[in-house]
Amino acid sequence: MPIFITGGTSSIGRVLIKRLAHEGQAVRVLVRPASDRRGLGLPGVEFVSGDVTDPTSVKRGMQGCDRVIHMAAIVGYNVPAETWWKVNRDGTRAVLLAALDQQVKSMVQVSTVSVLGATAPGQQADERRSIDLSSYTTLYQKTKRAADEMARSYVALGLPVKIVYPCFGYGCSWASSHPSMAEMTLLRLASGKPVVVMGSGKNILTLSYYKDTVQGILLALEKGADGRDYILGGPNLTFNEIWQGVGTVLHKSPPRLHVPVSLLALAGRAANALTGKQFLPPDFLDMVALNWNYNSLRAQNELGWKMTPFRSALAETWSEYQSIQKIPVV
Repeated sequence: MPIFITGGTSSIGRVLIKRLAHEGQAVRVLVRPASDRRGLGLPGVEFVSGDVTDPTSVKRGMQGCDRVIHMAAIVGYNVPAETWWKVNRDGTRAVLLAALDQQVKSMVQVSTVSVLGATAPGQQADERRSIDLSSYTTLYQKTKRAADEMARSYVALGLPVKIVYPCFGYGCSWASSHPSMAEMTLLRLASGKPVVVMGSGKNILTLSYYKDTVQGILLALEKGADGRDYILGGPNLTFNEIWQGVGTVLHKSPPRLHVPVSLLALAGRAANALTGKQFLPPDFLDMVALNWNYNSLRAQNELGWKMTPFRSALAETWSEYQSIQKIPVV
């Protein structure tokens, strides 16, 4: 039976669909009419027109599927608050309800490590950490947290749903809503565009190679415990270390110039005052200023999940971008 997927045209979704098609798995993808389907018209992939905010189309699309992977979410910016809640919370409710009604045998909800919050300097956390909701700075965190809590409530109703937390993603993929980390680092340096290190470069990020994230999603779908959370991320690197890896892969010198977070914040406020729109994504300053230091031991021990070494994954990413001769540059 097909796997039902929402958010299939996201960065992770594109990699997921290509892997499933390569394995000969039937896939049904819920897509809006304007969704960018380029590269996804593969054998075994069926598109169903609809939207997670329309429960009728969700039920229709899911009919006959026995597994569900829910990734659809608002992740951009300059979006009204009601849209964040309508898509991320209410859209999740529509998917959960349809999955419960159809008695699917397994479901994975793809969340985000930002829901778990930034970590203190020198601290490494996991899924068990206590979450300080007052520390949330974005609607993305608030709405995705609400969606996760809703998913847990459906476990009590008998829905076999698991939640995974990808970290800061990279790899050969793209999404229409925002540039990826590879586009902002690897592809900019490769194209000769100006590059700088945002912030001090010393804060730690837990990275997630898209292919590793997809592997984790599928392992959770097959082997995950109902109601269980799994962080999918690693290694843990500073921005300085990320840029060093990028420079090594491209045989180029990494950037040396640092732009302080205070200057970035000032530029963002000025642009907002002049245009009425946000110049930087709401979570951008959190990413370059705070620590997001997590381990994925639960996923490794319970699911058998493995991570690709950073420079190997980065080299593979660069090779794939070159092979498709499609190198978007921001």
